Amino acid sequence: MMEFEIPHAADREYLIVFGVAAIYIATIPRGEPCIVGVTRDLGQTFDGIRDKWPWSEIGCAFWVKDRDTAEAIVAEATEVLPRDPEGRLAVRAEFARRQIELVAERRKVPLTDHDAVMLRVHAAVRHVQEKINEANASGDLGWFNTAYRSWRIEAKKVGRVMSYAEALARLRKAVTKRLITLDVIDLDTDLLPDIFPELPNRAAENYVDGSKNRVLSSRTRPRPKPRADGSGRRGISH
Repeated sequence: MMEFEIPHAADREYLIVFGVAAIYIATIPRGEPCIVGVTRDLGQTFDGIRDKWPWSEIGCAFWVKDRDTAEAIVAEATEVLPRDPEGRLAVRAEFARRQIELVAERRKVPLTDHDAVMLRVHAAVRHVQEKINEANASGDLGWFNTAYRSWRIEAKKVGRVMSYAEALARLRKAVTKRLITLDVIDLDTDLLPDIFPELPNRAAENYVDGSKNRVLSSRTRPRPKPRADGSGRRGISH
């Protein structure tokens, strides 16, 4: 049996940006009682469970399209199940899992197994990182490096800091969001407002060429036009 993989770093970012939600089942080693819940951040949830019940582990999870759908399934699957004095379900994890599967089947809601989702997430994250590495190696990411140096100089004047590693992480998140929402990977200056936050009491500058020309913020810049084929956001296929 594979060890349950908790999403971290870029994998965690991807799932949060994607907007999907996990129905998880956690339990102590003997399998009963168990905890069934819904989360968009399995890592944070796992830490919370461990703080309250140190020997608990998340044994399985299913991903669905959104939190409301996940919560509706959990509410129906657990409403008549007995609970222990601490609020955990007084049933074995296997029984709780079957209840969730039955409710999802009755509601015609696809459940995507956690391991399958993580394989797809790893592939998408790897693709984004490869594109960033290629752009950096070819010099096509020069605008980002210039922008980072300029922002850091101005930020220091108002007591703000951002490491290069953090800036790269913000770039990766912005590129990932564009991949998810528009199904494209573009590494261009349109990403700047999502990477470098505006500094207090200063007009946003054009950090690429150093001029004082104002750069549109993420709240005011024109939104991308809808795709010609009318397609929208991609989903995790089931």
